[in-house]
Amino acid sequence: MILVIAEKPSVANTIASVLGVVSKGTNYLYNEKYIVSWCLGHLVKLDEPDSYGDKYAEKPWKFENLPIIPDKWNFSVNSSTKSQYYVLKSLIEKEDVNEIVCATDAGREGECIFRYVYNKIGCRKPVKRLWISSLEKSAIKKAFANLKDDSEYDALYSAGLSRAKADWLVGMNATRLFSIRYGIPLNIGRVQTPTLAMIVERNNKVKNFVKEPFYKVDIDLGEFTATSSEQFENEYSASKLAATVDKSDFSVINIIEKEKSILAPKLYDLTALQRDANRIYGYTAQKTLDYLQSLYEKKLATYPRTDSQYITDDMEETANKLIEIIYGVYKEIPKMPTYVKQCINNSKVSDHHALLPTEGIATYDLSSLPKSEYNILFLLSVRLCAATGEPYRYITVNVELKSDKSKVMFSARETSVLVDGWKNIDACVRSSNTEATELPPIAIGDIYKNASAKVSEHFTSPPKQYTDDTLLSAMETVGNTDYVEGSDVEKKGLGTPATRAGIIENLVSRDYIIRDGKKILPTDKGIKLIDCVPDDVKSAKMTANWETALQGIEKGIVSAEEFMMQTEDTVRYLVQTYSSVDNSKHFERWSVVGACPVCGKKIYAYPKSFSCEDKECGFTVWKTICGKNITNAQAEKLFSRGKTDTIKGFKSKSGKSFDAALKLNSEHKTEFVFANSKSKYRK
Repeated sequence: MILVIAEKPSVANTIASVLGVVSKGTNYLYNEKYIVSWCLGHLVKLDEPDSYGDKYAEKPWKFENLPIIPDKWNFSVNSSTKSQYYVLKSLIEKEDVNEIVCATDAGREGECIFRYVYNKIGCRKPVKRLWISSLEKSAIKKAFANLKDDSEYDALYSAGLSRAKADWLVGMNATRLFSIRYGIPLNIGRVQTPTLAMIVERNNKVKNFVKEPFYKVDIDLGEFTATSSEQFENEYSASKLAATVDKSDFSVINIIEKEKSILAPKLYDLTALQRDANRIYGYTAQKTLDYLQSLYEKKLATYPRTDSQYITDDMEETANKLIEIIYGVYKEIPKMPTYVKQCINNSKVSDHHALLPTEGIATYDLSSLPKSEYNILFLLSVRLCAATGEPYRYITVNVELKSDKSKVMFSARETSVLVDGWKNIDACVRSSNTEATELPPIAIGDIYKNASAKVSEHFTSPPKQYTDDTLLSAMETVGNTDYVEGSDVEKKGLGTPATRAGIIENLVSRDYIIRDGKKILPTDKGIKLIDCVPDDVKSAKMTANWETALQGIEKGIVSAEEFMMQTEDTVRYLVQTYSSVDNSKHFERWSVVGACPVCGKKIYAYPKSFSCEDKECGFTVWKTICGKNITNAQAEKLFSRGKTDTIKGFKSKSGKSFDAALKLNSEHKTEFVFANSKSKYRK
């Protein structure tokens, strides 16, 4: 018998259907040849510190019990899913099971999910690896025909295990160290904290930005205007030039004409898709991943957690066929010439190729999809057509003029489109940023008489707060000074495409950041955390270098042992340097979300409620209302504006879902306010 272990039930059911496995056991399926079962995420995990000695379980934590660096790592069964672990254990240990197929997600984390279980059980039976990028029947059949020994993925597992150990070492030690140092529970993460530091730094730049004016001189030439090539720090200098050239004659000195092109964009990897989905639809990185995962399980999209933006040469015919299917399914996508070869680069595809829709879109009732999933699938389809499209070609004309009373050059610019190319396809999901400008017929030597001049005031622009889009971009490329958008330089950064969304959501759940519309802002708690931790903990570049090392382990060119030794040395240094109490920083145990509408004192976000600090006042809003958790960000809006945004997913007593905003009435009680309706009722 061959035991096939998938990562989750839905994938196991798909694999079972391909293998003709239909008989049902308790949390597994079987026939005369195969047993198919599943994990439920991590059934086995790295153990907690208290498993290494009673002193690590002591509360409060103590400096003298740090650092915690295991000589031999312990693993334990996850209590919430232990029943499924024992299902797998019994199946693995069956005498008639003589081979196991690892069919967890084909990536670093999926390999760890399987091997943690396999190693915990102490199994020695041979293992083959199923490596798939699509859950289509043809892809699964092909993968089963090309199974490899799982030992060929030892480097992948080593990288995943090293990442988990490094996160544990930094997280467990730094969290305890700085919590003791400042006398308040603080959560420190190897990737989480540098990401938070980037958000805080950007927020500081925005808050401290001082808008500064600068000035230019514009001349009116009748049919068009031209602007001085110089800009001035003060209005006086600009006014002097304007006075000099006002009512003077301008001659055309030079006309520079250039034909330019912009190549088609690359195919999507996960991060690029998450960025566009945030920019176009406002979806968070995690929501996009969730929608994409659902499409993958419906066999409509390929494997989600890919970091490649290319396909391999053996996929050329498949891609051409898929493009024809897309044009048949989506009539709104303009049909254009197709050049699939520009998306092919075997050297840029390691574990998985770029994200693609599957041929399943031809027969699936796409109108039955949730709007969010439909949008993501449409993005994938548009991108495949655009990425294989012609370059966008345009001409720029720059006209240079000079007054007979000054040496300062003035210029006017014209842009005209020659070939829309791929941008004509991309316009299906976003409006073009190209604004064509027209100049009248102009020749060198032309003279424009008696031109009037005036000063125009401009201002320097502040940096913008991060959104999911721009934060993902920053996380992807931090520490990589050679990377240029659209180039072939390999991207290194914080986390991986598979983990970045979770990192952002962890920061939200721990109240270190909040979302304000699309903006991602640090909370006071997050700002204070970054203020007190040293660069050794919050350095984005150092953490990006660690991720580069993990990629090296995965490729077999970096020693996992050396990486772990460096991580352990970093932890020892932190403990040696910061094992002392620091009373210079003041932390409040609970986040402040507003002022009490009854007495004006602080409202704290306690574990189960938003309540006034004055217990005699008694003002409280519960954190869970009709089955929906109210976030700190919404609470802040409730107490500052008197009303939240519309919150989705409340549950009525009958179990029906509804969307509504919360408001405070004159009695300081919460009420629901429904969109497009005056109806409301008290909660």
